[in-house]
Amino acid sequence: MDFLMRYINRTTRLSELYRNEKMKKYDLGGMHHTYIINICQNPGVSQDDLSQLIYVNKSNVTRQLAVLEKKGYITRKKCAADGRKLLVYPTEKAEEVYPKVVGILKDWNEIILEGLSEEEQKEMGRLLSHAMDKARAEVQDF
Repeated sequence: MDFLMRYINRTTRLSELYRNEKMKKYDLGGMHHTYIINICQNPGVSQDDLSQLIYVNKSNVTRQLAVLEKKGYITRKKCAADGRKLLVYPTEKAEEVYPKVVGILKDWNEIILEGLSEEEQKEMGRLLSHAMDKARAEVQDF
């Protein structure tokens, strides 16, 4: 199945193009939607925990959070219990854009799943979830 990764990679790239175009009006790009969603769903998450949640290395998370902070989407505060940790909180601006970001992702799902039966959609989700679980297990110690 040498073609499988080609399809996954191309679909991912097309998804990036779609998201970037749709989120341009919110001054969000790249993976910013992932940060907005996870921070809004987990206010007060530490940078380290966020890194693990989204499978991005800590230095990249730090850089992207600095961008989002500058744009007014998040704030970072030192943890009272452990001053070495930074906790990340959504701002009102992030809370306002959150449902719009979720809507854009929902629209994309509808676009790519159009023409598939509900049963086929569930099976596709099950198979992709299985692949993700296998991938996670393989790289968990990296």
